[in-house]
Amino acid sequence: MTKNYMLDPKKLNKQKRGIIILYAATGLVGLSLIFISNKLANLAQPPWLVILLIPVLLAFIAFRSIRQRSELWDQYLLTLNKGVLIQHEPGGADQKMALKDVISMKETKEGLFLGTNQGPRSFGIPVLLKDEDYEELRSMLTELLAEKAALEDEDDDDEE
Repeated sequence: MTKNYMLDPKKLNKQKRGIIILYAATGLVGLSLIFISNKLANLAQPPWLVILLIPVLLAFIAFRSIRQRSELWDQYLLTLNKGVLIQHEPGGADQKMALKDVISMKETKEGLFLGTNQGPRSFGIPVLLKDEDYEELRSMLTELLAEKAALEDEDDDDEE
């Protein structure tokens, strides 16, 4: 059975708004600092070139950041196929993780981090997936880890 998970389009607007607020605030702080330093230095002419370039550069960077984020939303794909999670992100190689290799799971504000013998954050599942998909994956992985823990407990009991 193959199941595909994509990022929630509703959450993209929140990401865009955050980018716009970040760069707008940065621009306002930068311009304020220029005006304050200009007044403190008692300069007759303000640095018009810098004052004009800061908003232009920040707008350009914000536009690129929004475009990259939109591209991520359009091309991100997390697939569960035959016990293997496959994560595809634009501009990168596909990451694969077999569910049998998962030994731990940690939930953060960014999402779920799956641990293997290679490390505690070997594979990430973003919280930006659709809420129902994220919950489905979280509960499935929680059950999987509980089953593994029960099997390990049985093995420990059998050894004694």
